[in-house]
Amino acid sequence: MQLTSEQYQLVSQYCKKSGKYFYDVEIELTDHMVNYIEDRMNDSTEFNYLFEQIKTQFNKVTIHQIIQEKSKAIEQQLKQQLTKELFQYLSFPKIALSLLLVAGVIWLDQNKNIDKIAGTFIHILNLLNLTYSFGKGKTANDNIREKTKSLLSMKIIRAYHLIFILPTIFYLLISLGIVFEITNGNQLINQLALYLLPVVILFNLAWQQVYINAQLKIRQSYPNAFA
Repeated sequence: MQLTSEQYQLVSQYCKKSGKYFYDVEIELTDHMVNYIEDRMNDSTEFNYLFEQIKTQFNKVTIHQIIQEKSKAIEQQLKQQLTKELFQYLSFPKIALSLLLVAGVIWLDQNKNIDKIAGTFIHILNLLNLTYSFGKGKTANDNIREKTKSLLSMKIIRAYHLIFILPTIFYLLISLGIVFEITNGNQLINQLALYLLPVVILFNLAWQQVYINAQLKIRQSYPNAFA
C-alpha cells in the first residue's frame, strides 16, 4: 500500500536525523525504508506500527550498510551512463574524420613549416573551450552555482571532469609556449601534441556533451537540491 505524502515526510525526517549524507543518497535511503513499509502495510492504520519497527530494525550499523550500498549503486549507475553516452557520441564517422585530420596534420608537418601552423591548430582547442564556457557549458556552470545540497552524483562527475580537462590544460601550456616563443628543447613534444590534436578535440567535444547532459539529468532527478 502506498504511503501518503505526510507519511513519506515522516520517514524522510527520520532518515535526515539518522546522519548527514549526500542528498541523493538520503533520497535513496528514504525510498528504501518507504518500500519496506509499503511492502508490509495492508491498511493505513498499520503505518505507525511499521514506522516504529524500522526504527528498531534499521539501527546505525544497518543504515551505514545501506548507505554504502546505495552510494556504490549511484556511482556504478553514473559510470555506466557516462560511458554509454561517451561511446554514443564517438561514432565511426567522427572517429574516421579525426584520424583523417591526424593524417592531414602529419602531412602538413612533413611538407610545411610547423612553426607557421602549430599555433593555429593548437588555438582551435582553446577556442572550443571558450565556446563551451559561454555556450552550452553555461548551463552546467549554473547548475553547480545553484546547487543548495551536496550530491554524490555531482561529486563523481566533477572528478571525471577534472580528469578530462587535463589535456586542455596541457595544450594551453603549449599554446602559451608558442605565443611567448618558449619552444627550445620541446620540439618533439609540440610535434606529438600537434599530431594528436584532432583526437583530443574529438574527445573534448564528446566529454563536454556528456558532462552537460549528466548535469541536466541530475537536476531533473533531484530538483529540490537546487535553488
